[in-house]
Amino acid sequence: MVPAPVGIKCRDCARMPRSARVSLRPQKAARAVGAAFGVGSVFGVLLAFAGGAGLGFFTLIIAYFVGLLTGRATLRAAGYHRAEATAWIAAAGAGWAYVCSGIVIAASVGGDARAYVQVLGLLVAGFFAYREVS
Repeated sequence: MVPAPVGIKCRDCARMPRSARVSLRPQKAARAVGAAFGVGSVFGVLLAFAGGAGLGFFTLIIAYFVGLLTGRATLRAAGYHRAEATAWIAAAGAGWAYVCSGIVIAASVGGDARAYVQVLGLLVAGFFAYREVS
């Protein structure tokens, strides 16, 4: 008999596994980064072209969907591995959508890209992407 936190176990059942902690493997992490920034780039280009439409408050709803879809794509590419690292990768990909949008607008109009980044949309999309994966 071996005393355990859940009661008494036999020696075979009480053996500790080699690694009880599952971590995100480098291959899946690379696929998750690629998916997050790929989806973020597509959304960035779409947001840049839709930015001139004057959508107003509707942009926050768009940010929700950008975060949601970026998070789901990242989670799928990571093999449905829910971890803090995967969540931060998804949030970075959703944020990249708004940075990419600013870069595309600045390239077409001229000026500094920082002036065209929608910070509130970036934060909302990043939050929902993080929440979708964690």
